[in-house]
Amino acid sequence: MRFKKFDPIPVYLLMGFVEGAGFACFATMAAVYRITEAGLNPLELILVGTALEAAVFLFEIPTGVVADVFSRRLSLIIGFALIGAGIMLEGAFPLFGTILLAQAVWGVGYTFTSGARQAWLADELGDDGGVGDVFLRGSQFTRMGGLLGIGLSVALASAFIALSLIVGGAIILCLAVVLVFVMPERGFTPTPRSERQTWNSLKTTLSSGITAVRMHHVLMAVIVIELFYGASSEPFDRLWGKHMLDSFAFPAIWNLNFVVWFGIIEVIVLVFGIGATALLRRAVDVDLAGVPLRILTGANGLTMGAALVFALSGNFALSVSMVLLTALVRSATGPVVDAWLNQMVESRYKATVFSLHSQSNAFGQVVLGPVMGGIAILTSVRAALIGVAILLVPPQGIYAWLGLRRSEGDSEKQK
Repeated sequence: MRFKKFDPIPVYLLMGFVEGAGFACFATMAAVYRITEAGLNPLELILVGTALEAAVFLFEIPTGVVADVFSRRLSLIIGFALIGAGIMLEGAFPLFGTILLAQAVWGVGYTFTSGARQAWLADELGDDGGVGDVFLRGSQFTRMGGLLGIGLSVALASAFIALSLIVGGAIILCLAVVLVFVMPERGFTPTPRSERQTWNSLKTTLSSGITAVRMHHVLMAVIVIELFYGASSEPFDRLWGKHMLDSFAFPAIWNLNFVVWFGIIEVIVLVFGIGATALLRRAVDVDLAGVPLRILTGANGLTMGAALVFALSGNFALSVSMVLLTALVRSATGPVVDAWLNQMVESRYKATVFSLHSQSNAFGQVVLGPVMGGIAILTSVRAALIGVAILLVPPQGIYAWLGLRRSEGDSEKQK
């Protein structure tokens, strides 16, 4: 029995919505689960993330190249299946070793989706298909799905915290099954079998992608920036929940417990994220040259300031506000980075370059994440969070350098 394939934009939006719902169902209570059910300390919390990112670092480029050589559609289906299975495994067994294994499975799955999704959409729509705008719309749909997932997570966790993780993983696993039947792949031409010579094709595509990055100073700078983003985001994402649980008494408004408070925080992030992305779509055209750089420069400065205030503040409301601001800025600017990379990379190298970008983030998390966990154990969680803000200083300098080079280039053109 053959099923009719859908148009690419609805499929891309469906992907974002369902993944957003499943991931939010898992992520809303993941930190609480690891702290209260599995009893992980700050270093173990970060090592959980290190296991995920180590898998990403090891498999990101090979799976990205596979998407460029064989099939982006197949790569996405495999990826979502592994992500769902990994999340379900974590929820099933609240043990440090099992959680590490689950994160590694999830990480391998993520590498199959990273880069392939953006490259698939760009190929299906073509150069004049308004890809940047669809990236932003997809981000909105992901957040709308996230709202559904958060509500489901809070409801499930109120009965049994682990259930929110298991159901979240099951949703993403179901997404993989649905894509088998509805996802088209018309714009991508795989290497013919007679010419494939599998490993040579992989090596050639990877080598060409790396060469493209080395020859383009902006691409190189973006990948270096992502290394610092990874190094800073890992400790913040793993430790902010513990900092809140250890440092503050959650307000007893309407007898809400901390499980519900974590859900409320996630809802606010998503609602404001949807609004911020909608405003971004109306206010700017991220497909125009120079626009992504200006947005990302301001976003990095906001994130750096928010991380520092969060680390130093002793006020519950202010601390929550900084968590919200950090998450909001990150989620709103993710599609901007995708659009920026899309402007600079040839179609045949897209998945590979996107994967290099993600691998740089993973490398930063793997190398410096455990260091920040060690700081949290030896000194305090607050000190590690101050380190998060410090790690965002180099990207701000790189953005300033890129802005200066762009200004100089525009001046030369006018002459």
